[in-house]
Amino acid sequence: MMFVIKIFKALRLTEVLLMSGFIIIGSIFSIENNPDDKWVNLTLVSIISYLLMLSVYTANSFLGYNADKNNERLDSLKFVGKSFYIITTIIFYFTSFMMCLVIKPESLLLHFIIFLLWFLYAMPRFGKHLPVVGTVLHFLVTIVQFNFAYMFFYPISEVSISISIFFALLISAGHLHHEIIDFEVDKLNMIKTSTVKWGISKTKYFSFLIFLIAHLYWIFLFKMGMIDKLQMFVFCSGFLIHFVLFIYFRNSIETKISKRLNYRFLYRLIYLICGLVITSKVLFL
Repeated sequence: MMFVIKIFKALRLTEVLLMSGFIIIGSIFSIENNPDDKWVNLTLVSIISYLLMLSVYTANSFLGYNADKNNERLDSLKFVGKSFYIITTIIFYFTSFMMCLVIKPESLLLHFIIFLLWFLYAMPRFGKHLPVVGTVLHFLVTIVQFNFAYMFFYPISEVSISISIFFALLISAGHLHHEIIDFEVDKLNMIKTSTVKWGISKTKYFSFLIFLIAHLYWIFLFKMGMIDKLQMFVFCSGFLIHFVLFIYFRNSIETKISKRLNYRFLYRLIYLICGLVITSKVLFL
């Protein structure tokens, strides 16, 4: 049993599930346009997305295996050897790819682009190892991911691309805080992230600024008629709670890694709840 638990931790199954939500949410925003067999199709999209993100995370663990040895936050990754991650990457990606081929072959290009962008992010001396580049890749891949899931129910459109930008901004802001969490380790390994280059103080405010811009943009989408009142209200209400959290944590973020992790957990929980409220409305009302 302990062996199985360690394997689960090495695969980061819970974190992968959370990140898969940023793909699956694309389906939630398109499902009303094509509600036939929505439960079956949504289940299939969820499985495809989860397997795809598992392959992304295992590829990341493979490419960053040596550097991650110095990161106490990623201690669970050391339980297995480097070869484990390349094998599981191939298995997870191939399974997800074959499901796409059978269910929605026209989605294969976006499926490949998602993996490619994440692979570029994890590449040594590129992606997350350079200022700004890692955040830009997060922004681009989130747009692709959203529209990848969206097209399982309805064709990609100006509306889907516009909505996906909101989630891309959320992910980008979250990525900057992720860099803050790993600041000391990245600096030790000479990984030149935006936070290593500009410091925690500037990066934490820039991260929150992007969260703010995201929700101002969300209000703009409401004014343009691209989202409804509930969608606008739910996420903007979540942001107000996030704002209070930021005020509370902003000073301790610079000195205490535990506070950085607590802050991330809480704002992730807020946006997860927002997403679940929107999902419940679409699926059950």
